[in-house]
Amino acid sequence: MWAAVGRPAVQQTLRTLKSMPFTLGVVVAFLATAALTGSFLDGPPEQLLGLASVSGPGLRGGQWWSLFTSLFFATNPLAYIAASLMMVLLLGLAERKLGWRAAVGLFFGGQFAAVTVFLLVTQLAGYVGDGWLDAMADDNLIGPYAPVLTAGLAASARITLLWQRRLRTVVLSISILLVLYVGHAETVIGLIGALLGLLAGWWIQGDQGRLHRHRSTGRETRNLLALTVAVFAVGPILTGITRAPTGPLALLRDVVLSPMPTLSQLVFNCGATVDASCLETGRAGFAGPFGLALAVVPVILLLICADGMRRGRRLALNIALAIQLAVTALAAVYLALFALVPSRLQGTHATPLSSAFAHVLPLVVVPLLLAVVLWLNRRQFRVQTRPGARRVLGAVVCGTWLALAGSYTVAWFWSGGLARDGGLLGLFAELARQYVPVPIPQHFRRVFPEQDSAEALLFAYSGPVFWLVALVAVWWVLVGRHHGLNFGRQDRDRARDLLHQGGGPLSWMALWEPNTYWFSPDGAGGMAFQQHGTVALTLGGAIGDRGAEQRVTEGFLDYCRSQALVPALYSCDDTMWPALRERGFSRVAVAQETRLALDELEFKGKEWQNVRTALNRAAKLGVHAVWGSYHSLPPALRSRLNEVSEEWAATKSVPEMGFTLGGVDEVDDEEVLCCLAVDGNGTVHGVTSWLPVYDGGRLVSRTLDVMRRGSEGFPGVMEFLIASAVLELRDSVDMISLSGSPLASRPDMQPGTGDAVDDTGTADESTEAGATDEGAQNLVRILDLVGHALEPVYGFRSLAAFKSRFKPEYRALYLYYQDPLHLPAIGRALTRAYLPGLSLAQGARLVRKLVT
Repeated sequence: MWAAVGRPAVQQTLRTLKSMPFTLGVVVAFLATAALTGSFLDGPPEQLLGLASVSGPGLRGGQWWSLFTSLFFATNPLAYIAASLMMVLLLGLAERKLGWRAAVGLFFGGQFAAVTVFLLVTQLAGYVGDGWLDAMADDNLIGPYAPVLTAGLAASARITLLWQRRLRTVVLSISILLVLYVGHAETVIGLIGALLGLLAGWWIQGDQGRLHRHRSTGRETRNLLALTVAVFAVGPILTGITRAPTGPLALLRDVVLSPMPTLSQLVFNCGATVDASCLETGRAGFAGPFGLALAVVPVILLLICADGMRRGRRLALNIALAIQLAVTALAAVYLALFALVPSRLQGTHATPLSSAFAHVLPLVVVPLLLAVVLWLNRRQFRVQTRPGARRVLGAVVCGTWLALAGSYTVAWFWSGGLARDGGLLGLFAELARQYVPVPIPQHFRRVFPEQDSAEALLFAYSGPVFWLVALVAVWWVLVGRHHGLNFGRQDRDRARDLLHQGGGPLSWMALWEPNTYWFSPDGAGGMAFQQHGTVALTLGGAIGDRGAEQRVTEGFLDYCRSQALVPALYSCDDTMWPALRERGFSRVAVAQETRLALDELEFKGKEWQNVRTALNRAAKLGVHAVWGSYHSLPPALRSRLNEVSEEWAATKSVPEMGFTLGGVDEVDDEEVLCCLAVDGNGTVHGVTSWLPVYDGGRLVSRTLDVMRRGSEGFPGVMEFLIASAVLELRDSVDMISLSGSPLASRPDMQPGTGDAVDDTGTADESTEAGATDEGAQNLVRILDLVGHALEPVYGFRSLAAFKSRFKPEYRALYLYYQDPLHLPAIGRALTRAYLPGLSLAQGARLVRKLVT
């Protein structure tokens, strides 16, 4: 085991360390300075501050060397450990990707630039009268954080797009978090260093720097959003453990860790001074580990939601949205109370709109912006929660609140709260304060002297009890098996069993989200479909016993009629055409399946020259095909597969398409084979995936699904991958399908050529036949226009032309419909199925392309 895993890992680590001598030298100097000066435990001694820190007064006094000597000191053991790790990871990354000269320049040049910008910002803040940044103008800056962040983000220009986005998201999120919640001078200059590094990275990328504005796959978008939610979730706790936090959002710890003050408490705390510190109400009387645990309920909820968002769960997104909006509302109450304080003060001329008011404003703006970002990306979260689980969650949470709030209301009226607290508005204010997550008062009679025992008890304990119940209920729903594939597992397992009995080349796609199922009463077959409005859009024909196909299809049509649904049988072959024509259906060809008979296929002759060239080039480069299911691949190859997918998605100006086009989420299936073109260095040049096709329990074919070429892929890598599939699969199946190319028709499929539409009757029959023909031709024209507009993005026509190189057998796939008046609704359903994440702005751009 050690020889197979441990030794190569150690050797790789040693090679990495040897590739960054400058970084290791800086780390050694950093730690040696701490040991020689005794700075490791409590920071540099006071007599060394002129050498160990850089400040505006020191630079003006001629201590220019402190600009660089301050890089080799920190303030405490945790800071030394964190700085050392940052150097190894980020400065080391810069040295490996950009070279040691660039690393030296970014390290020392980044420090000079960050300190210069910091001094300019603080001077400008003093000029405009800002009380927060202005106070940092003469602070001593200790540590290498800013230049290390500059070097790391600059080097991100040379790493793969997947890790580039992750690195930039993590660094910028944490930097902004520290500034907003902690707000010390070191956090501000750290953010400045990160922004300078980001600008340097974009400059290094040059024209490719535009890729950062392009989209990622749905999976990666969910990962990044979940990461952002998790990072900002810990902000209030961070301020609670930080000594004297001064950031604009530091006051949010009072929303989470302390009860909301009343206006009278604010006036008492503020006196005649109106500034942000008057909102610090303290936490006297609140103690105990149980109270601290209850204080962080929103943090725990957001972390649970972040994990659910990573899994694509819509309910997790909705709860995270609700929490952000709740924090926004509570912060708005703070803002309103703060604005009202001056009107309650006696003998002061303070104005409501002071500079301190401006510092409270981010309390509202930041969580609101995060909520807006989540809302704009809501289409990426398509995994639904079981309706029964949602109802249980709502009943438990709402029922608990009604019971507790009702009990407190009765006790409040009984104890004379109507006269004591200023009427019903006073009751609403008390309820609002009661259900802000707060620790339990240790001596609630002393904290609430005007309340009787029952009212004080309910006030103290109703909120914690409610939040504990809510937390447990949310945990049960989001962590339990109540979502997507989980709550529909029985139906999907049943569909999988039917797929082993029989199906078409695209039938395995029936297992993908968000398909639902109809099963025949006798259990012989079923249909997978998506419901968009009133349209039931199927994917392929019936699954199950091939002998029961007609009976299953007719049963599904009867089901649609009973449910007032419009059936649209999409990407079906012509097997059912005679029976459907008798029921008044028409059809239009929407794709051409390309099939290869493996037993007769030999790469000989002039027409196979491109394929032979690709195989020979792969052999010279040491590229070989690696086969296996997604989870059977080594972790390094799985990671690289995800990177290839992200690089591919980054070049697209519209979201990932779905329906008949799979991605990484769909590859994650034990029965789906992956084929990766990998060279000796572990570089993945290209990826394909192959779906199984069964008949009577026997594997008879494989269908090509994912085709993605890496940024470093050699010319002809796709020819190599398909040729490798021919050589690999010919022993297990008789035929493989290169699938259909959606929205890409061959010349003989264009409207008016006779193959696009099959009339329901002859020309001298009813006029309905002509209307059907005209409506179908209009739909073909629309699909053709959409395919033309998306050609620069997805290359459907280029893909069809590529597949033609393998001299395949063509088979038309059709859309079957019953009424031409339903074609507009079917067209909208197809758009929603293929582009589930299309926003309004992206739709408008697509329309402009169509018009052009």
